[in-house]
Amino acid sequence: MKLSTFAILAALFEGSSAFQTASPALLARRTTTTTTLSESTTTEDVVPKLKKPERVIPDELPTLYVYDHCPFCVRVRFAMGLKNIKHNLVFLANDDVKTPTDLIGKKMAPIMQWGDLIMPESMDIINYVDQDERCGPTNYIAPATGRTDLKAWQKGVRDLLRSLQRPRYVATGLLPEFQQLDARHAFIKNHQLPGYEKPEWKEKPMSEQLTEYAELMARDPAGDVGELNR
Repeated sequence: MKLSTFAILAALFEGSSAFQTASPALLARRTTTTTTLSESTTTEDVVPKLKKPERVIPDELPTLYVYDHCPFCVRVRFAMGLKNIKHNLVFLANDDVKTPTDLIGKKMAPIMQWGDLIMPESMDIINYVDQDERCGPTNYIAPATGRTDLKAWQKGVRDLLRSLQRPRYVATGLLPEFQQLDARHAFIKNHQLPGYEKPEWKEKPMSEQLTEYAELMARDPAGDVGELNR
């Protein structure tokens, strides 16, 4: 199902119902891909089997404040899952400035709150839970590799990723931080598309920003995906 620029604009302006229609097709494609993979190989052929530590259930559960689309949040959630630590998970609305500011003085994520401890910065959180005996075996997570080739690749595909990801974050209606219109508009206002510097982008009227997001979302992504995977 290919959505028109008009349908995408309607979702960005009003709601995400237009994209809910596309979700079953998207899920079907994902199921087909998974089925095809399972016919040709097994998970253990692709990913070495990992023995998960015993379940850790602290007397007082740590709480993570996150965005679902945020890679820094994802790596903290991955670490908590890898160490099998039970925790509370709070998805912040993208326009919620008050909650993180009350916790750490500014809007950012992830944030871990555990008793009197309030800690931002993903790597600091990961290092903390990996060194705290309340969180199971210590030094369970390997240290960062410091690979410069990965950083160079990431920099090289930055604009491609922004073109593919940013419109879809706000337009699909699937991510909890973008369930309300104000949250979607807050993201669009503060996240420029390729070809713009942030100050220049923020000077544009919201109507023009929405149109550019919608046009990029409506564009066939095959070329960008192909370039990304070269």
